Amino acid sequence: MGISRRGPDLPEFLELKLREFAGEDGMARARAWMRPADQLMRVETLRRFKASRLSFADMLLRKVVRERWQIRLLSQECQDDGAAKFVYRIDAGRHSFTYIARAYAWDGVEKVGRRSDGANRDMFGALFVGVASDERIAREFATFDKKSEGQMRTDADVIGWTPANRSSRHFDSVVDALARGEQPEGDALGYIMRNGGFQSSGRNGTVSYPGIPDDHPLHHPFFADLFAIYLVRLVSVDLVNAVARTRNPSAAQLDGALARQLGIGNSSGQGMCVALQRWPHWVATWVSVRETALGYGKSRPIEPRGVAILQDSIDRTIRIYRRTDPQVMDGVASNEAIIGDLERISSLVSQDAGFSVWGELADHVAATMDGESAEQLNSLLLDLVPEFCDAIEPCFRLGAERQRRFEPAMTVAELRDILRRNYGWALTADRSLAETHQHFWYHSIDSGEQRRGERIIDPHERFESFIDHVGLIQRLASVLVSHADDDRAGDVVLEHPDIHYAMSRAQYLDRLPYAEIRDPIAHRDFIPADLIRFFLASLGIRGATPLSIRYVRGTFFQDHPVPSEFSSPERSIQPSGQRAMSEAL
Repeated sequence: MGISRRGPDLPEFLELKLREFAGEDGMARARAWMRPADQLMRVETLRRFKASRLSFADMLLRKVVRERWQIRLLSQECQDDGAAKFVYRIDAGRHSFTYIARAYAWDGVEKVGRRSDGANRDMFGALFVGVASDERIAREFATFDKKSEGQMRTDADVIGWTPANRSSRHFDSVVDALARGEQPEGDALGYIMRNGGFQSSGRNGTVSYPGIPDDHPLHHPFFADLFAIYLVRLVSVDLVNAVARTRNPSAAQLDGALARQLGIGNSSGQGMCVALQRWPHWVATWVSVRETALGYGKSRPIEPRGVAILQDSIDRTIRIYRRTDPQVMDGVASNEAIIGDLERISSLVSQDAGFSVWGELADHVAATMDGESAEQLNSLLLDLVPEFCDAIEPCFRLGAERQRRFEPAMTVAELRDILRRNYGWALTADRSLAETHQHFWYHSIDSGEQRRGERIIDPHERFESFIDHVGLIQRLASVLVSHADDDRAGDVVLEHPDIHYAMSRAQYLDRLPYAEIRDPIAHRDFIPADLIRFFLASLGIRGATPLSIRYVRGTFFQDHPVPSEFSSPERSIQPSGQRAMSEAL
């Protein structure tokens, strides 16, 4: 790679941290390794992103271990049909809060786990803002026992509910093995319960996210959602242990190594595409932070310690791929192909292959191996710069707090400059054919989720959710053509109120290097699963497997620390490759 390219301008916080770690010359080298937006922000690239130490689940668990949170099971009741109640207390520094879980009798029926299922779940949990009294806990359990979506309401002392379902493939086999006094077969065991969503931010009466106190440890983008999912992981282990004991008082308990291996299954749908379009500053933040860390990592020299860390990361990642369901979608590399590439990369770094910095290895892999493997390597390279990754983590919260504001005093000339600078790809897009904007998204009352419709054929177009950013920018540009350079944005909006959102979007995303997805989401050939994979990788899903063009399955917290390890950071090895959590911290 020629590194004469200057690289993108960075948000102020990232630039300050990069200069602090690398100095002026090192910052220039790191930025030169960062990919241009025209390459990085294409769906073809984003869909290949993999979870890393800068995914939200990994950042959350590092915080939990670093601060030595304690999660204690205070009480449990369990019957042999699988009905159970659990009460947990979490102590996180100066804050303590309660989590409860109500498991219903197991009917052996696999639940789909979609929002339209309502109360038809195998389990409900509640994560409280603080410590709940016995009376309050009893009232919440009584709410769960109604099992009627329309009648189940909580109070603003609850952050959210965690509906979940048992895995029909694994739950019974695990309980049966434990009841016999044996350990279950672990080779293909990835999870025993599946996430059914996180009902929060005002749903069912829960507290809105702004209502969570600023100093609360879960007042961070996605931390409440993901910690709740992590707690479901604990319930899954405690539930199989408890059910096995009701059948045999001498039953075995799930081995700690197997419990650590387990994650929580997850399946996500195409509504994620709407979220990415609705909050583009999220996308800009996630990609900017990751690519800045990756540029810094690529610019670092290859040394023996880094080689050892990367090989350990590769070994752990291979183990996860071997427990991942087979890939069934065209265009998605098989698990076996990625495993083979990772083994070749491990072999390359174990010998002197002539690479001086990690970016040269990454370029070689991108040129000679599958694109999925190249992005997997990129995620693992972040393990080589843990201190820098930790230092730029606050940018996620800063970026999420960015607000879209309309600047009415901006001139039309300034708006045109923004469009030329940031949206050339959208302005030159040919929309003359119907296929370029063939699809639309709408919120389905029946399913409670976003659905994709086809224009002309489907009748719900008038309920369309926003996803067509290409059309939006072209409409804005067409209006600006008829105005003078010194006209003000506010005056233009008074004449054309429909372009207020387009103007404010272009204004508040200006100067963010990776702000817009540079492909038409409404196009006939767009595959929702591609952006779902990107979203899930950013959250921390590993082993993502598209089930169809509309749904993607994967696993949260697989091979992540369990509570018994929180007080001993040296035992809490990260799945992304540090040999000891103390090194990662």
